Amino acid sequence: MTRPRDHSHQAPAIGEDGEAVRMIGRPLARREDPPLLTGRGQYVDDVTPPGTLHAYVVRSPVAHARITGNDVAAARAADGVAAVYTAADLDAQGVGPLPGADALPPHAQNPHFPVLAAAKVLWAGQPVALVVAETKEQAADAAELVVIDYDDLPAVTAPLDAAAPGAPVLHPVTADTGTAVGTNIAFRKRLSAGDATAAFARAAHTVSQRMTSQRIAPVALEPRGVLAYEAEDGRLTIRLPSQRPHGARAAIAKVLGLPADAVHVITGDVGGAFGAKGAVYPDQVAVIAAARALHRPVKWIEERCESFTATTHGRDQVADLELAADENGIITAMRGTVHASFGAYFTPSAPNSLLARLGPMLPQGYRIRHFDVELVGVFANTTPIGPYRGAGRPEAAYFTERLVDLLARQAGLDPAELRRRNLIGSGDFPYTTVTGLTYETGDYHAGLDLLQEKFQSQSSQRSRPAPPGQLLGRGIATFVEPGGIVPKVPGPDGTIGDQATVTIAADGSVTVAVGTGGHGQGHETAFAQLAADLLGVPDDSVTVTFGDTDTAPFGYGTFGSRSLAAGGTAIYNACQAALAAARRVDAPMPAAEAAARLGGIEAAGSSGALPETYASGAYGCEVAVDPETGQVTPLLVIAVDDCGVLVNPLLVEGQVHGAIAQGLGQALTEQVSYDENGQPLSASLMDYAVPFAATMPPIESYSVVTPSTVNPLGVKGMGESGTIGVTPALVNAVMDALTPYGIRHLDMPLTPEKIWTALHHPTR
Repeated sequence: MTRPRDHSHQAPAIGEDGEAVRMIGRPLARREDPPLLTGRGQYVDDVTPPGTLHAYVVRSPVAHARITGNDVAAARAADGVAAVYTAADLDAQGVGPLPGADALPPHAQNPHFPVLAAAKVLWAGQPVALVVAETKEQAADAAELVVIDYDDLPAVTAPLDAAAPGAPVLHPVTADTGTAVGTNIAFRKRLSAGDATAAFARAAHTVSQRMTSQRIAPVALEPRGVLAYEAEDGRLTIRLPSQRPHGARAAIAKVLGLPADAVHVITGDVGGAFGAKGAVYPDQVAVIAAARALHRPVKWIEERCESFTATTHGRDQVADLELAADENGIITAMRGTVHASFGAYFTPSAPNSLLARLGPMLPQGYRIRHFDVELVGVFANTTPIGPYRGAGRPEAAYFTERLVDLLARQAGLDPAELRRRNLIGSGDFPYTTVTGLTYETGDYHAGLDLLQEKFQSQSSQRSRPAPPGQLLGRGIATFVEPGGIVPKVPGPDGTIGDQATVTIAADGSVTVAVGTGGHGQGHETAFAQLAADLLGVPDDSVTVTFGDTDTAPFGYGTFGSRSLAAGGTAIYNACQAALAAARRVDAPMPAAEAAARLGGIEAAGSSGALPETYASGAYGCEVAVDPETGQVTPLLVIAVDDCGVLVNPLLVEGQVHGAIAQGLGQALTEQVSYDENGQPLSASLMDYAVPFAATMPPIESYSVVTPSTVNPLGVKGMGESGTIGVTPALVNAVMDALTPYGIRHLDMPLTPEKIWTALHHPTR
């Protein structure tokens, strides 16, 4: 994405005293906002080339069935219809299935993901046909004429039910060998260290709990879509709202059997993603294949109700976990099992949310020495799971922080004091956890202390007032957030790392091109700010470009709180290379002056194979619970984050606020539900309750800074901390309020009905 520079956000690089002004650390306003707020943004639906056709995706109305026949003749004969495609039609074009998961344990099931269903449908909403017509309305009308014959099969939707013996099996044979499979369990992986059995045998205190992190929907402001057409040079051009443009290009080329350089991906503006726009979807591939076959532009834009069954969901895990502690409340061991549903098929990185995030992150910031947890992945007749803001980290923090609160209650300790006794000390870094992760830096006690200080400084005067007769509660949670991951997969040049280029023109203007891009976070602002600081130029002289595989260098994309650590490091190294070129001019001078003398400077940089960063935080919530209705009212949220060096504190605070809203949504209202036949019960915003601005409590955001030692900027990931910290803090606060009633645990979402029933009919 490239935008004209907006001089209203100019920040000089030279102060009045002639000294350079550091740009890093300044709360500059987002340069992205004026174009978007004045209607100058360009999303995929804003682009309609002449002659564009429109697609409609025909989806399965049932969750599990054999396809016994189809009849598309009437649809093909309908007014304005250019083509109707079934699985057989795409197969004749050589359009292959989508690949399964990127990485799995040995002997795991990894079924191919069909673009259009051929023999079976495995979830309500799976694409079965594509209608292409001159208008959206004609495509929708013709879709009503498509006849698919289904032979219904029993459906299973819940993780534990899907894993149980005798459950209806989704994938009865393996994709590679055709071997018979009699279970929905896709894989098992055990993480074990020390001797958990012995630690539990000698423990003074043990707690156990079954906990659910329910299935939720991303609900980005912009639904998904795609526009595909053949450019004048014969290449396939695809406008796709994607978090990973280079990854999308590679995936599309592979499925269509094309070389990567025959595909050009442009993201344009992306209206939110939260992980759900990282993968390429079967419906998008079908549209792209139609454009190739018809030699005309084809566009498809997802409807909101469609998104609730077609776009990947998040979470959907059930944990049975235990903690053991000695007589002083020192946590010694954790053990148990986590079942995670991945829906009908794996999306490429979904299993990593369990295998590389949730499981390894269960120790959080605690000095646990003994660990034995089995991770179980299962298939079910539901929309496939994908990464959703946090992707395994919120679930790990929720499960562990609920257990820690239960342990504090059993041991008779204050929840903050129990955490203080068990947190890794600031002098212990770098610290390798019992699951093998190495946290590079941190000061977890400082974060907890700052949270307690703010809580104790008359927080009730700052919070939303609670009506009389309400039950008041307060809860806290601490967490660790891994980020900045650089996949160990070589790019097109055979090296590992995100790439960036910096061009300083003779007139002093600077263009930064980077392989990672934004979808609402403020990348243009942060990257321009970073380059201006490093090069000693005004902020408004820097243009940032990304999201176009023809003009942006290779990058792995934006996900997992990685953009500043990885993409920012690539920019740092490119700027250092530009400065080195400038220093080759005889007289000492700023880079812009050297560029003028040299006729311009061009330089490139890479992040290289960076280790991950580990941010941390301590969050607290105050709530009021109405015992007559069960309604929970959040009164105050206090967020303390350590994301290393803050390049732009304003952007950090914005990320905290947005993530807190999503975390509160999971804690209180959001849940994707199905009936016993696999029919979705929450397929619209009338049935799926997201937070509103009016329901948000006051939020106070504070920082502790321990710079990372694994990248030259000292930054750590930040984008998902709110979803990680606020959910367990709020649930702990509600459980604190319900303590007089003897209620030990309730699963999310904490709806009024659920709480009222627990208060008035505890045995129900």
